[in-house]
Amino acid sequence: MAGKTTPRIYGMLAAAATAFALLLTGGAPSTAANPAQEKTINYVNLGDSYSAGFGSGSIISPFPGCFQGDGPTHVTQIAALPGVVLTADGACAGATAQQVATMAGALNSQLAQADLVTLSLGGNNLPFGDTIAACSTLGSPAVCEQMLAAAWEELDGVQAAVHATLAQIDSQTDATILVLGYPRLFTTNNGDQPLVTASTARAMNKVNDALNRSIRSATNGTSAKFVPVLGPFNNHGINADNSWMYYNTGNLADPFNVHPNTTGYLNGYFPAVRNHIHLNQLG
Repeated sequence: MAGKTTPRIYGMLAAAATAFALLLTGGAPSTAANPAQEKTINYVNLGDSYSAGFGSGSIISPFPGCFQGDGPTHVTQIAALPGVVLTADGACAGATAQQVATMAGALNSQLAQADLVTLSLGGNNLPFGDTIAACSTLGSPAVCEQMLAAAWEELDGVQAAVHATLAQIDSQTDATILVLGYPRLFTTNNGDQPLVTASTARAMNKVNDALNRSIRSATNGTSAKFVPVLGPFNNHGINADNSWMYYNTGNLADPFNVHPNTTGYLNGYFPAVRNHIHLNQLG
């Protein structure tokens, strides 16, 4: 998740969708299924920075206008399952639900052949990055209150945008579509911290929980299934003794901040989504 994207970034992501579609013209990536497998499971990954692996490895740009983390994530683990072939990874940091739809439209042929689709979306439709900055101890309590109120007011719009994107993807594919939720960003049982008070962290977690409920509700009327991750990440948020969230206190502008770290992806996201993947029913 991050703050709202600018029109310039929207244009970059739209161009990225076109660039990626052109990149894949003529065939899927070279990854090959195990010859011993009787069937191939075609896998497409879409979404925002939580699907793009921000927080693990280093930032890469696999095609112009799109940024991902190159470290181990739930996506790399899914792609390593028997018979699974990652035919397209169109997740891009900063993507809103509408921009995910743009990317999905550019990957129509890959989605038409897909057996499994994973994605996270909706977080960038809220001013969450700006809210975190305003609600830190470096921000302003008055602005924090305004930003939190604005986030609550926008949840209905987020739900509508996510639903529209999921309905579009649903129309493009017969695949199993798994929509991944977001973890709570903060663990609050260690009290006030230098950069955020416990009470403010709880207020932001409540918005986070409401966002997850909106995304879950947005799957209604589609074949998409919501995959919650609150359980695996419980007591592993920022400020936890064993945090699974990336947060560089020495650089508050670090783009990996408030994303899962490698452990979060591998021990939080992957087990949650793996429980919803039934390989014998795919392909």
